[in-house]
Amino acid sequence: HFHPEHTPVGDASRHWNLKKLIPHGSIKGLYTSTPDFDDSFFSIASKTGRDLIWSVFGPALINSSYAPDLRALLPQLALDLCNRVDTVDIEFNSPRLGFCFEQMWQQALTMAGISYVANTQITSPQRTLGELDLLINQANKTLHAELALKFYLGVEDDWIGPNRRDLLSQKIAHTTSHQLPLASTNEGHTAIKNAGFNNEVTSVAIMRGCLFHPAHNLTPAPLPQDVAHDHWRGRWCPVSQLHLIPEGHWYVLSKQDWISPVLASFSIDREELIHYLSVYFDHLTTPMCIAKVNKGPYGWAEAERWMIVPADWEDA
Repeated sequence: HFHPEHTPVGDASRHWNLKKLIPHGSIKGLYTSTPDFDDSFFSIASKTGRDLIWSVFGPALINSSYAPDLRALLPQLALDLCNRVDTVDIEFNSPRLGFCFEQMWQQALTMAGISYVANTQITSPQRTLGELDLLINQANKTLHAELALKFYLGVEDDWIGPNRRDLLSQKIAHTTSHQLPLASTNEGHTAIKNAGFNNEVTSVAIMRGCLFHPAHNLTPAPLPQDVAHDHWRGRWCPVSQLHLIPEGHWYVLSKQDWISPVLASFSIDREELIHYLSVYFDHLTTPMCIAKVNKGPYGWAEAERWMIVPADWEDA
């Protein structure tokens, strides 16, 4: 079990400083935990820029043969993106975070000068079979990448999305049994060729997000073996267990703040936070994401992420 007053989320000593990784114009490292409050990640003034860097270079949710290390996957993807992210101006056409994640990856590839085609429809004469998120042109092969941004809470029988309609086990199964094999079907081959790609296709998954481990007296289901050891970690508890929230400064996240570690312009103390959450859950049942923040040179930088759910969420 986690002990909130003692256990840090992630190993901050292992973070990467992006600006020190630029010289050779290729990937030298990835973030493996929430950056320190004075890390150069938080020097990126644009929220969209931080979201983009974290979407590309943040901790992988899945690490397996079908979701290999990004450094091997796209060696031409340059970390000097962080020098230009403050000029990024993405007009998101959906409030859904998964679509925003896809658009940020498209923007990153464009900025790196990497040729790609997005959202290739796969159809049969009878119906639409699905779509391929990204087809990336490489020297001697075509890379088919499926993108996903996911958030799950560990409970006794599975890892469940905040809205309880999504399971980590189901997402992994759908990715491996349907999305990735789609490019290898006859219909997939035809669509890929029609999109202008003729090389052999390699299908991979790129998954980001946060897994919230219980802060209260609950033993979660084992993590699937494909989950990355260095995944982005948070904590969760029901509103009835707010005493577990540690002392410190806090910030309440909107849904659009979930994508990357938040940089806030202000904070509230623990007493204010607990009062706010108590009133909120008297009237609403949507889980609330919060962040413990530390004052740094760039503002109030996220140090820990928590998800608070209604008292009966586990039993729904």
